[in-house]
Amino acid sequence: MSKIELRRGRPARYKTLQGFYAADPRRVRSRERDVGLWWRASADGPLHRAAWINDTGELYLVQLGDPERGGGRVEVLATVTEEDRLEQELEGWRRRCGEPQSLAWLRGRVARLGGRVSAERAKVGAAMASAGTMLAAGLSIAAELG
Repeated sequence: MSKIELRRGRPARYKTLQGFYAADPRRVRSRERDVGLWWRASADGPLHRAAWINDTGELYLVQLGDPERGGGRVEVLATVTEEDRLEQELEGWRRRCGEPQSLAWLRGRVARLGGRVSAERAKVGAAMASAGTMLAAGLSIAAELG
């Protein structure tokens, strides 16, 4: 039986990737699977890498870049014990990763892992993703005209 745990309330966060690995030795020894290297909240926002750790089942997100600007921070998004289930629920991530608002898409899919996202919240997430795409397109056109 597949076990999925979503972080309730305050997600597990770590200030550094080193601190994240040090908190559980299984993380260091385990095989990892990349789930995207260019997740972003906006067109010019910081990049994030998502990965799944086989031995712990943790799907985590790490912000890339300068530590003074948040680089290295880690957030555990969910615990999923079966890799096949993770792949099924995150189907399409390869096409989304790197787009503006792709991080909102990833978070929405993670919320679906436990079936705990309300229809209203899903609509808000979809509207935000659409608005972000339209804003990025508008900015691109403005840059070309300017």
